[in-house]
Amino acid sequence: MLEDPDLIRRILEDIFALGVAGEQELVATIYLTGTSRLLDRPLAAIVQGTSSSGKSFPIRKVAGVFPPETVLHATQMSPQALFYMEPGSLRHKFVVAGERSRLQRDEAAEATRALREMISEGCLDKRVSMKVAGTIRTIHLHQEGPIAYVESTTQTSIFAEDANRALLLQTDESSAQTRRVLRKVASTYGENIGGCEAENIITRHWAAQRMLRSYAVCIPYAERLAALFPDQRVEARRAVGHIMNMIAAVALLHQRQRETDPDGRLVATGEDFQIARRLLDHPMARLVGRRISNAALRFRDRLEGWASGGNFSTRDATQKENATDRSVRGWLGELHRAGYMELVAEPRGKEPAIWRLAPQGPSEHVSILPTVAELFPELPDSLSGSAHDLAMKDVAPEIDVSSG
Repeated sequence: MLEDPDLIRRILEDIFALGVAGEQELVATIYLTGTSRLLDRPLAAIVQGTSSSGKSFPIRKVAGVFPPETVLHATQMSPQALFYMEPGSLRHKFVVAGERSRLQRDEAAEATRALREMISEGCLDKRVSMKVAGTIRTIHLHQEGPIAYVESTTQTSIFAEDANRALLLQTDESSAQTRRVLRKVASTYGENIGGCEAENIITRHWAAQRMLRSYAVCIPYAERLAALFPDQRVEARRAVGHIMNMIAAVALLHQRQRETDPDGRLVATGEDFQIARRLLDHPMARLVGRRISNAALRFRDRLEGWASGGNFSTRDATQKENATDRSVRGWLGELHRAGYMELVAEPRGKEPAIWRLAPQGPSEHVSILPTVAELFPELPDSLSGSAHDLAMKDVAPEIDVSSG
């Protein structure tokens, strides 16, 4: 399996056979996040989506193909839980959390402080006062990482300190994806994958993941890639680390197909960048404020249908939308921060805020990542092409869910 040149495609076919419909980029990114646990600096991801959008299902299915000893399921986790786990139990683990708490501001900062430290530093250190044999003593708590991490949330706005450290991924909330899900659900009542085949898929992936070795990864084009990054926003400092770590994760997954340098490091290829770029193009643009969520874009399109003529209130929008008030307010805030919406009047007491669509919003198709042709100008056009135009089928083909 690990020597298959179409490894990403094969992984997706297996995950889809286990019941996931569509969501190719999301599934591939979560799988690579889990694989990155073997790196010195693993990836962390937060999957965003509205209620009933299917955030948890692909996470659960992807986590299920990782060996049990490599995964830590933590559907509920207290702020201090990581400190008091068995020493060494987090090292190079894939931590799969549940739904993110809806705490705001200072509460959110405190609740996720230990998690941020583990993701950023790869370890935890804390000194606490404890009563030992009748005497109060200062105890040093140390927890080794690093960890790969994924969680889900319905929040459209994530606490900034957390958002900068994680990939912000989105579920596909399009009608086409809903159709795929409906077909997949229907298929479970018709011709469906047998339990034996599902068991074989899971066993195969457990074996493959257990065969993967931990490597340092050399990215020969790292300096060239960093030089092509925009530097107008400080978030780019985090973003460049995310893309480097994703390239390393892709190379690590393909380690049976990659060479090593004299120091024993895996050498990442241009193909690794191409896959990483396809998966992270939108998340990276959102991180540095160049792009908004697909759900907010569709909301804006609907606004143009009924609110393009003038002002409207938050109440008008919530009454028009077949979505929760919290989702609508989140989309309005996201559109406003990105320059698509103008705030005419602040809310006062029971009076809602007044909005209007901006005459001309920013471009929707802005990428901060260079194309393959820009990063590798020495390659012939037939090999480089444009990563922005690279269809997912070239990396991980669309699976026709109607075929069962």
